[in-house]
Amino acid sequence: MFNNQQFYHKHTKKAIIAFGTIFNQINIRRLDSAGNLSQSIRVPLAYSPKQKFLSRIAQIPDATTRGEVAITLPRMGFEILGFNFDPTRKISPVQKNLAVGSGQDANTFKRGFVSTPYDMQMGLYIFAKNQEDALQIVEQILPYFNPDFSVTVNDLPELGIKRDIKIVMDSVAFEDDYEGDFASRRSIIWTMTFTMKLNYYGFVADQGFIKKSIAQTYENIDMDGPHIKQTFEIQPTVATGTAAVAGGSLTGITITYGGEGYTDTSPPNITIDGNARAHAETTNGVVTKIVIDDAGSGYVTAPTVTFENPPDFKENPFKDDPHRFVEEFLQVYE
Repeated sequence: MFNNQQFYHKHTKKAIIAFGTIFNQINIRRLDSAGNLSQSIRVPLAYSPKQKFLSRIAQIPDATTRGEVAITLPRMGFEILGFNFDPTRKISPVQKNLAVGSGQDANTFKRGFVSTPYDMQMGLYIFAKNQEDALQIVEQILPYFNPDFSVTVNDLPELGIKRDIKIVMDSVAFEDDYEGDFASRRSIIWTMTFTMKLNYYGFVADQGFIKKSIAQTYENIDMDGPHIKQTFEIQPTVATGTAAVAGGSLTGITITYGGEGYTDTSPPNITIDGNARAHAETTNGVVTKIVIDDAGSGYVTAPTVTFENPPDFKENPFKDDPHRFVEEFLQVYE
């Protein structure tokens, strides 16, 4: 839209599914006159407006109606009531979320701006034909909202963001429309309103790493005098990885950067602190897989993993002494 980039992260859809999942396992029990269990019912739940349920409850099938069956109660429904921007959760819009690729995508990273906070209001409706059924449902919900309940949602898989969505109970209302003639059906309705604390993300872009920067500095503004041209060439060609341990042994190595310039016939050697051993596999000069040859033993914390430099690796001349660049720069004008 605004940047001519289409995206759809399904934030609202995920929130609706998460909300419905919370209330999808509610059951009621009915007892006979002797106090024995006579019936156990799982309460149906559907995403539907309140008025649709009310119109179905009001229908009274007779011999002239074809294909219509009276709606059975108890039943539950929920719907979206609205959205509001939440300024209390707003953070600086210029901040970004970054996720470095792995494997064959290790030379790129994904970039997206921080989320925009919105509150989504939800309505939950409980329809029952007697108060006993309704109260059984209500009392299976209220204890979990004190006054909020959290669910974890895979908010933005592209950036590896999982977030706990807080669901706050705002109000509980009750109505009993047991009025009218004997032909009218009684319906007891409980209405609960909630606020879901959501976050909406914009477009996620793929971006490569900056590996070379050329800077020219002139003595005067008209650029006629002497100048110095410095080329910074950053070559993050060495692969990197992090190890994980459990029970004193190595359980795996995650590739955090696949490097570049390796040969597929001669992958880089891997050095692991301690007694564990592993070897790498490469595709098109990039480390794409790590195989554990020996998990080792005696590990308390994750060991350091070091990859061999590629054949044409060039060390940064200012790596160990960044001030040397300034000294060389000043010598030009002495």
